[in-house]
Amino acid sequence: MNFKVMVGVSNRHVHLTKEVFDKLFDTDMECVRALKQTGEFASNLFVTIEGPKGKIEHVRVLGPLRNYVQVEVSALDAFTLGVEPPVRKSGDLKGAATVTLHSEKGSVVVPESCILAQCHIHMSLEDLKKYGVNNEQVVKVHVKGKREGIFFAHIKASENGVLEFHIDRDEANAMLLKNNDELTVEV
Repeated sequence: MNFKVMVGVSNRHVHLTKEVFDKLFDTDMECVRALKQTGEFASNLFVTIEGPKGKIEHVRVLGPLRNYVQVEVSALDAFTLGVEPPVRKSGDLKGAATVTLHSEKGSVVVPESCILAQCHIHMSLEDLKKYGVNNEQVVKVHVKGKREGIFFAHIKASENGVLEFHIDRDEANAMLLKNNDELTVEV
């Protein structure tokens, strides 16, 4: 069974723990824009990511706070920083690259935090049944148009998940994709 999914392009961003957040900020995190996934939002706060070879400034902090620090960058960002982050699912941080986060308040070295996020499809538990797939199942996502290709993406289901295919900025640029483009998923 095939089904359609909309593209959600993920820019570089960071997820923080309460402990790291408190070291970097003396203010509350406020939502400036709700993201498509229920309860997630783009905050009013930014950090600078530093690696051995360079820095990337004005990187948005996403909310809410998590129980782990995760820095998500693209391959081009990793080159700029001078790090070699692994391609990983969210939360799989063992062996991830170490970077330093800076704010006006201070700096924090965050070991095993920086990854290239593996492309994935968010969906609800109801969608699992509707489309006949399982959580963590790998499916093919077909790109047609000026550039054609196939992404292999895992299913990331949650109770309130919203159907959306997440790729990073480099992947989107390589395939000439933008937010809300519609692709076909082959199960």
